[in-house]
Amino acid sequence: MSNNLEDIFSEDISIIAQDLKQFYDELEGKRILIAGGKGFLGTYFTNVLIRINQILSKPMKIIVLDSLITSKDKKELNDFNVDFLEQDISERFEISEDVDYIIHAASIASPPTYRKFPIKTIDVNYQGTKNLLEIAKDKKITSMLFLSSSEIYGDPDIFPTPESYVGKVSCTGPRACYDESKRLAETVSILYYQQYNIPIKIARPFNVYGPYLNLNDGRVIPDFMNNAINNSEIIIHSDGSPTRSFCYVSDAIIAFLKLLFSKHDGIICNVGNDEEISMKNVAKMIQNMMENPISIKMIKSEDPNYIKDNPQRRCPDLSLIKKSIDYVPKIDLEEGLKRINTWYRKNLV
Repeated sequence: MSNNLEDIFSEDISIIAQDLKQFYDELEGKRILIAGGKGFLGTYFTNVLIRINQILSKPMKIIVLDSLITSKDKKELNDFNVDFLEQDISERFEISEDVDYIIHAASIASPPTYRKFPIKTIDVNYQGTKNLLEIAKDKKITSMLFLSSSEIYGDPDIFPTPESYVGKVSCTGPRACYDESKRLAETVSILYYQQYNIPIKIARPFNVYGPYLNLNDGRVIPDFMNNAINNSEIIIHSDGSPTRSFCYVSDAIIAFLKLLFSKHDGIICNVGNDEEISMKNVAKMIQNMMENPISIKMIKSEDPNYIKDNPQRRCPDLSLIKKSIDYVPKIDLEEGLKRINTWYRKNLV
């Protein structure tokens, strides 16, 4: 896999589209709604489907919804088969045309942003999900994917963490607006599956990263990359011991779409990479790939809530997703970091 400047993002899109060839026939002429289609993951979903359309004899109709609250991508989607609607899904809205598939990737997921807009975060995660479920019910869709979060586990004490773990979450802490509303969104999704036979699939992503993840997002990899590229030093706001398991975006998107197109209605599963690594070692990995010497510093955050309720460890049990769709993550952390370092330097610096 190359790391040249040809375009890391375009290469990712090609790899994902190629891995989904088994579904091309059933996608002919279908209509797919993508909520949050201008965000980090939504940008990948939209562009993968556009790429697949180049192969289909009867292209899909792609309906992209986004409020543009957090997205910096204001560019028009100049594609005959793509309609864009600027829409806050937490408010009531209607879709006049038929819909076969729904991808729900709309959320305020950046920690600084959801702490700044906690009520809107809850509204989008709960009411937005319920509004999309109502559309799914009305349109009698084939399948719906809801992207929940590994945050629903809170600060777990079982590793790797299975889907059966009920969670250890603060309902009033600085992260609660995001964690708890994702948990509630899962509840309402499963109730719609049980009461109305909505063919829902729920994914719990673990620390997905890649191109189009904003350098100012507030999550650890963009934070470290931003430090390394612009400040010549990486700042760790802890002792460096907390661990995470990072998943490169192409692996995650393949898993999400295979779930969407599967027959596993009502499934809830972890999606990620189970290679666990400390924050200090992530920083060292980024340090080693920089052309110029950079330092690593441990500095306590001025924000008293920065690491409050932050889990010490996060690592998914991937047994269910591997069994359900033969999921195997292919991009390790070192390769993924090289790819985003190349992409950030070309596109954002």
